[in-house]
Amino acid sequence: MALPSGLPCEFDLMKHGFTMRGWDFSREEIAEAINAHRMLNPAMELGTNYCPWNCGFCFTEDPHNPEGDKRRLDDEMTPKKRLQLIDEAAALGTRSINFVGAGEPTIDPHFWKIIEQMASHSITPIIYTEGALRCTDRGFCQKLYDLGATVVLKMNSLEDEAYQNAIVAGPSGRKRPMAENYFRKRAEALRLLLNIGFADTTPTRLAFDTIICQQNREEVPRLHRYARQHNIFVLFVNYLPSGRSSDGVSDALTRAEQFAIFDDLARIDEREFELSHRSIFPYAGGTPCTIRGLGLYVKIRGEVYDCPGELQPLGDVQREPLMAIWERARPITRAFDGGCAPREHFWKTHGQQPDSLSLLVIQ
Repeated sequence: MALPSGLPCEFDLMKHGFTMRGWDFSREEIAEAINAHRMLNPAMELGTNYCPWNCGFCFTEDPHNPEGDKRRLDDEMTPKKRLQLIDEAAALGTRSINFVGAGEPTIDPHFWKIIEQMASHSITPIIYTEGALRCTDRGFCQKLYDLGATVVLKMNSLEDEAYQNAIVAGPSGRKRPMAENYFRKRAEALRLLLNIGFADTTPTRLAFDTIICQQNREEVPRLHRYARQHNIFVLFVNYLPSGRSSDGVSDALTRAEQFAIFDDLARIDEREFELSHRSIFPYAGGTPCTIRGLGLYVKIRGEVYDCPGELQPLGDVQREPLMAIWERARPITRAFDGGCAPREHFWKTHGQQPDSLSLLVIQ
């Protein structure tokens, strides 16, 4: 039986943007969910695969189509099936759903029906968005706020306009004229979200999704401080070993480089924000992961994985109930520790052996 004392103590920290609403589960709540095998926090591609951007590391895109557009797929789950999936998750105890795409969630024609379906079950919608397309509209953002959503904003850089625009434009050769305005439009979205009050609660309802790589590593401490000062949670990670980055990315940090940055951020928290914690992997400066073990990852075509970093499916919700697939994840639930087994496996298979367990302790 899982006991609260056996889970990372970081789950009980709820201040300074250390976690976000929808991920704010205490150790006691997590232990109860593990023991009862309740699904608390799945990730789902509830929107069509279409996205006007073409990030070279998109983890929701087919790795065999690295240069193609993110277009709608012929065999996507129907809108009716997506709504049914939310009902099935609610019956399993789900309290939040990470709405990760497959494309840009906010431009899906059924977006509001999906969010309202979550709200009808008192499920917190966590919307992962590029921000520039819909979140510059006050009415849109206000409705998100009123429906209890948490917004996770794409944030490769808060300072470097050229680098950030190049990310959404994709590798050279792709024509994305809109990308020239992306950085400024996203900054406008950030100001609006702050103005409406997404960062005025504890836990916060505003977060950044930031991949640390060679190009932005020097900015990371400044971005971290900005987030702490504005009560914004940051998912500081490296590339997921899935989708377009399943074979690795040339500008990725090594395991040692990644963990050194995590440790630096933990020291900043202790010295500047009076917040003592271990730099728990995979999210530097924030609560450990709850998707793998307390949820599943459902792709837009229906395939189900343990989490977004896995490559081997557990089943398909277009062929069997979500509950049946959830039962197959029971061994992973029992072994839950808040870490990231897929990334550890990826590093190991690429010759980056771990020096210790996946956490660093403030000295």
